[in-house]
Amino acid sequence: MFSKVRTSPILEPYGLNIKVRFLSSLSDYNTKKMMRKYKVDSIVHGFKVSRVLPVPELALTAVELVHQRTGCKHLHIDKEDRNNTFSIIFKTNPPDHTGVPHILEHTTLCGSVNYPVRDPFFKMLNRSLSNFMNAMTAHDHTLYPFCTTNKADFENLMDVYLDSTLKPLLLEEDFLQEGWRLENETTEDQSSPLIFKGVVYNEMKGQMSDSSYFFWINFQNAIYPSLQNSGGDPKFITDLKYPDLVEFHSKNYHPSNAKIYTYGNFPLTDHLAKIDAAFTGFGRRGHKSDVKVPIDLNTVKEIVTEGPIDTMVDVNKQFKTSLSWYVGRPSDIYETFLLRILSSLIIDGHSSILHQKLIETGLASDFSINTGLESMSSQNIFTLGLSGIAEETSIKLQSLLFDILQEIKEKGISDKRIKAIIHQLELTKKVHTPDFGMNVLHSLIPGWVNNVDPFEQLEWNKLILNFNNDYEMKGKKLFTDLLDKYLIGKPYLKFTMKPFKQLSYDIEKEESERLQAHVDKLDDEDKSLIFQRGMNLLKIQNAEEDVSCLPTLTTEDIPRYGQTQEIFQTSYNGSQLFKRVSNKTNGLTYFRLQKQLNVNISRELLKFLPLFSDCFTYLGTKSQEMHEIEEEIKLYTGGLTSGISINASPYDLEEPVLNFGISGMSMDQNFHKVIQVWKKLLLDTNFRNERKLSSLIRNLASDNMSLLVSNGHLYARSVSSSKISPVKQIDELLNGVEQIRFLNQLNEWDTQGVLKDKVIPQLERLQRVVVNGFNMDQFKVSLLSSKEGITNAESQIKQLLDMLNSSNSTNEEFEVRHSNQKLVPALKTYISVPSQVAFSSLSLTGVPYVNEDGAALQILSQLFTFKHLHKEIREKGGAYGGGSGYDGLNGVFHYYSYRDPNPVESLATFEGSPHWLLENIVSDHITEQDLDQAKLTIFQRVDAPQSLKDEGQLCFSYGIDEDMKQVKRQQLLDVELSDIQRVAEKYLVNSAQGLTVIGGDGHINENEGWETISM
Repeated sequence: MFSKVRTSPILEPYGLNIKVRFLSSLSDYNTKKMMRKYKVDSIVHGFKVSRVLPVPELALTAVELVHQRTGCKHLHIDKEDRNNTFSIIFKTNPPDHTGVPHILEHTTLCGSVNYPVRDPFFKMLNRSLSNFMNAMTAHDHTLYPFCTTNKADFENLMDVYLDSTLKPLLLEEDFLQEGWRLENETTEDQSSPLIFKGVVYNEMKGQMSDSSYFFWINFQNAIYPSLQNSGGDPKFITDLKYPDLVEFHSKNYHPSNAKIYTYGNFPLTDHLAKIDAAFTGFGRRGHKSDVKVPIDLNTVKEIVTEGPIDTMVDVNKQFKTSLSWYVGRPSDIYETFLLRILSSLIIDGHSSILHQKLIETGLASDFSINTGLESMSSQNIFTLGLSGIAEETSIKLQSLLFDILQEIKEKGISDKRIKAIIHQLELTKKVHTPDFGMNVLHSLIPGWVNNVDPFEQLEWNKLILNFNNDYEMKGKKLFTDLLDKYLIGKPYLKFTMKPFKQLSYDIEKEESERLQAHVDKLDDEDKSLIFQRGMNLLKIQNAEEDVSCLPTLTTEDIPRYGQTQEIFQTSYNGSQLFKRVSNKTNGLTYFRLQKQLNVNISRELLKFLPLFSDCFTYLGTKSQEMHEIEEEIKLYTGGLTSGISINASPYDLEEPVLNFGISGMSMDQNFHKVIQVWKKLLLDTNFRNERKLSSLIRNLASDNMSLLVSNGHLYARSVSSSKISPVKQIDELLNGVEQIRFLNQLNEWDTQGVLKDKVIPQLERLQRVVVNGFNMDQFKVSLLSSKEGITNAESQIKQLLDMLNSSNSTNEEFEVRHSNQKLVPALKTYISVPSQVAFSSLSLTGVPYVNEDGAALQILSQLFTFKHLHKEIREKGGAYGGGSGYDGLNGVFHYYSYRDPNPVESLATFEGSPHWLLENIVSDHITEQDLDQAKLTIFQRVDAPQSLKDEGQLCFSYGIDEDMKQVKRQQLLDVELSDIQRVAEKYLVNSAQGLTVIGGDGHINENEGWETISM
């Protein structure tokens, strides 16, 4: 997977007051014990312990080790966390734009010395209980991480990962499949034209179709050309030769150029033994520290390039422009931390002067994707940029920005705003997250591979001491001095992307000419060899293989009884209260509130619900501006959210459950502030604030084309599901392509100046029903707090309920009408977008949650993915991804393909899948072991660790209690092959289907009954 890894905010301080307090050693964390456990200079399985750093404020100890024979550095984070993490990381500076690091990432996972099977990585996905498995290519490094709570699983995956990366087979046919190749369009037909194929080739065609990524990678190439394009530019991918790949692996995938990261509560000694064994045969190799540098910025530089047109927004406001400055080195941990705080202070939120003067005024729809601080290899880069601007705004952007920066310097930054930012940082470290190990990994790696000391990045208290001392001496000048030092009057790079209507045509033309140039070099013998090569690859892809060498867990590793959550359910004046008390909250209180909208809102009004919910945290009230409220929110809470959700009843797929919800979190002692703010937002939000409403609509409507192109499989699934499910039809209105089209309509109304007539009355109408129309029996609250905080929290919640009950003043009712459209079986929908690749989905109706057949359908979806669709859609078809899934909550079975050059062929594969399954069960090609492995895949998600605030939410949000969960668990474990056969015949053969393709021109034949929607 190619990933534009952006550095996470590292080194975050703690404290409510401006002077940040230290976090004292936790009472249950024994630093001395850790120092005895890991003795400096001790040697364990070939690794020497070089440093040990206890971090009691995070209840962890960092251990740095060096492998004596190879020099490989290993960082272990010892923490009492059952979700253990592993990663091996290689420094992989790309030599050019061919994407060799990315293609190598794919091909290393296609078989190794000890696991000589095709794609052992993918095959381990259903032999494991891991809750995360992946591989990622960043701009100058490649990482292979996984997370699991099962020790045997951890050891199995570590063996496969180490062997795959250090001893891969790197077969040429895998390079051809995963990278690129010339092949007949129809592999079995030698007379069909030659075309480019390859998984990464198609992946990056899709990536380059994403306008946000297109802007980012062109910006990176402008300011940091030495980094090249590690993912690969399709124009250059076809220059890569197989020997280049092998050479790149030999040069870079060596223990001396590797770093290893482990995290959690499994014994370090066991990890070291396996790693040392994997390093057998490797010696120490000298690797030059090759940290790339950006362009020289001694003077102002300006670069203008061309970008794609977004057909969904005003063509006259499609410029994207940014100014970037060099602001020190990532190795200066403390100054980098201050710059991150500065970035948040001047950019984030409604109280940011940049937001007020550039976004709210309508000059721009949003900040550009590169805005903020980026620690990239050897350089910190600070960028301020805008998207959705007119050409005249682009021309004068530097003048606008320098005026604002000068104003910030002269007026300073308020103590209240600084205090609010620091409070948010404190809360961030208090929140329990199940992926803490992965978060630490992503925070440390970008610096670690470029010689930034990870121990310095983890020394929180040292950082905090510096901040306290400096802030006490300098106050707000601590930040405004940085403006003088690095930004005001300093040279910068101005990068502009202007819209170019012909870009899509030019890209297609370039590919066609490049293809023709390759073909022109071939004689008949070459073409015959290419045909035979394609047939040989197809034969390999179709071949049955012995995968017994791969380690696997079994269903015996899955507990028959799952973990349960103790939830106390009570009532208050007809409202339901769900209470949980935990000693792991770190002094935080969480709440969620839902009102079921069991009135039936008309289709036209339904579309306004997402905008309506966003208004509460954007518009402000009749007596307070939003920036004032936002400072209060940041100063006393961990954030407030509101939203709309839709799901089916667990008992009836025809019964939609539509909810409006709000939530909030704070320290126990500040929970009354959460309730106070929500009271005024719910009752007093100023829906007639046209200036802010206009800004909100522009923001929501911006970059939706990028969303469609980057998440096309999700939108395709939404559309296809809406054709066969009344619940998913409403969901499509609220969250799918229909909502995007509605946002475009809102944007047009804003441009026409008719929000007062077209939009505001609808929002106020919704407020009368959703807020003032509370019936207490439609209302429920979830509350999580500590033993010390629960009583106060419950008291505050009851005050909120009393207020809402007393505000119930509307008599307005709506006629029950879930949809104005009849569901149309087998309707085929084509969504036309400017993309070089496509996305497809096919959906069918399943059963309600309580129906036992749902378990078999869920298992069946995994059998399809791992036994059939991966081979057909990805390996043969060249799509980046494909598979099937079952939405057990809403009773929808779906197939999908992602970044797919052949979406119609994929749909045909989907339609034939049930027959394939039935034939293979009868012929014993699907076995009991396959069934067990499908169950393992399901339980990766069922038993994945959750954040504390999400535990028990199935009961609150969906009405699925602990008994229902346990019944479903046992149903999943007890599914037999006969059940799989039965549900496939009953629900998937000759059933009504919704089919959708999202893609560019040429992906479908419009004469074959497709309904076309142009975006």
